[in-house]
Amino acid sequence: MKKHTLIVTLIAAALLGGAANGASPGPRCKASSWNPELYSFYGAKDTIVGKLAGIPANLSERRVFVQVTQGDSSADVKLYEQQKDGTFTVTEWTTKPTSRLLAKIDEAIIANKGVNCVGEQVKDVLAQELKQGKVSNEVAVPASPEAAFAHSVKQASGEFIKSTVIILC
Repeated sequence: MKKHTLIVTLIAAALLGGAANGASPGPRCKASSWNPELYSFYGAKDTIVGKLAGIPANLSERRVFVQVTQGDSSADVKLYEQQKDGTFTVTEWTTKPTSRLLAKIDEAIIANKGVNCVGEQVKDVLAQELKQGKVSNEVAVPASPEAAFAHSVKQASGEFIKSTVIILC
């Protein structure tokens, strides 16, 4: 009986340790890699910001997520990565139209099939396609999806825009 209790305790510690340490691809990341989420919104900025508020995700429980916002003439791409201390590193790129980039991200997610960390797979796509981005360290945990993603939407050029949020792991 003691042997079974020890095994259960070790398994629970490993699972909880992976969940508590948001920066390491542990059991929580593996489960999320099997179930990434994508939200895309088109239209007026205010309408999109309102829809961002409805995204059912607790971002503090996620390790990696991406936002791609396309305006009239350029796009803003942001990669959020949770660090061991719970803060986020945000890497940002400005680029041209993003339909090809979004297709490559989609291809990476489908090809991964939940096997490896999907956040790392998408991070590799961004590095290959966009090269070096502007990095901000020790960014506080966003209070909500709207708080995390509204700025890019409000700053986009044009009246009719598109914003895509991909919650990875």
